[in-house]
Amino acid sequence: SAFEKGGQWQQAVALFRAMPKAKIHPNIVSFGAAISACEKGGQWQHALAFLHSIPASKLHANVITYSAAISACEKAGQWQQALLLFDAMPCRNAVSCNAAISACEKGGQWQRAMALLRAMPKANIRVDVISYTATISACEKAGQGQQALNLFEAMPEARVIPNVFSYSAAISACEKAGEWQEALNLFATLLKSIIRPNVVSYGAIISACAKGSQWQHGLAMLAAAEAQAVPNIITYSAAISACEKAGQWIQALALFAALPLANIDADSVSCNAAISACEKGGQWKQALALFSDMSQATVRMNVISFNAAVTACARGGLWQQALALFEGMNDVRICLDVTTYNAAISACEGGCQSKQAMFLLHDVAALVSSAVASSSRF
Repeated sequence: SAFEKGGQWQQAVALFRAMPKAKIHPNIVSFGAAISACEKGGQWQHALAFLHSIPASKLHANVITYSAAISACEKAGQWQQALLLFDAMPCRNAVSCNAAISACEKGGQWQRAMALLRAMPKANIRVDVISYTATISACEKAGQGQQALNLFEAMPEARVIPNVFSYSAAISACEKAGEWQEALNLFATLLKSIIRPNVVSYGAIISACAKGSQWQHGLAMLAAAEAQAVPNIITYSAAISACEKAGQWIQALALFAALPLANIDADSVSCNAAISACEKGGQWKQALALFSDMSQATVRMNVISFNAAVTACARGGLWQQALALFEGMNDVRICLDVTTYNAAISACEGGCQSKQAMFLLHDVAALVSSAVASSSRF
């Protein structure tokens, strides 16, 4: 148990396996501690092995051992396995239900999460803030914004007080639904409460502002995050995206340049937003310079990075450079999409390379046909 609480799962497992040699028979508490140690160490397969080995010791798995194993699977993204364990439980408690709902969230199973939440009171299991927050997150991640907001609004009636994660999930739901004003209202309510916003809630509200092209509100929220010493790459990236979407490339670049001063390392999201901001602002030279810096740094490039760079080349009349980037995507194993083809075709047309444009047009038509054929099979 001491090793389990210290996060030293290897030592906990070794000690458990040494018990028979010392002529000590593990009891259900020992199994529970070993499974919990594996859960905390991210070792879901070890956790399952311990759970399944309980009957061999002439013991019965209880709600504690099942709950720990479900949590281990849930945290490792093994949502299907987590739900199989949950369904096999002889009896359940709030911990196991919450872990199952969190598994649904990770698996995009928002309807199952809702069903589990509604079933808890019927089984005389108390619904708590974790239950609601996990279900709200499940709805939000599945694009069910209104369902998420309905759940959030139902919390006071259920005598459950929202926490900062509940607010963050609800604000993210507003962002996905394009309801930036409602997101600001929720954030204002959060500020009036005794709950202190964290980096997740600030990231959510800035992203909501970005989605609504409210870059000034986004910058104000970033300033508020800085005043509370909670900004990180998520909040900065969201603010840069807000400026990018509103065509404020100067502001976007200023924020990007401020990252080193704040001791924050740029990531692919912030780089892509800065490149896109320059490209949309007609600053193709700056966009390509940022792309070049990104390729030389440790930041991982993706299709969004290349699409912005190819589009910047098209704007600058650099069709040869655009094609070089286009062809170079295969070398770094990045899949081209319709946006990539459109940008490359635009660059060729701008450079009076009609023959090359026609070749690309034929390729993109084949790509779209293949995608349609694949989707029709499901």
